[in-house]
Amino acid sequence: MTLSINCKDAGDPVCTHTMYGETEEEVLKNAKEHGIKEHGYTEESWNEEISKNLEHFKKIIKQA
Repeated sequence: MTLSINCKDAGDPVCTHTMYGETEEEVLKNAKEHGIKEHGYTEESWNEEISKNLEHFKKIIKQA
């Protein structure tokens, strides 16, 4: 089963990039890589973001 998360659904007003993964952990890892590469997050700032908003991110993961 492939899962996906869309950047716009996660709260970015412009980016429509979609990340995919076979598990929730994998799709969140791919979202982290995208956030660091494209949106200027650092490892530390991403960890703060995900810890504050983990339930939000989990709710917007969809089956692709």
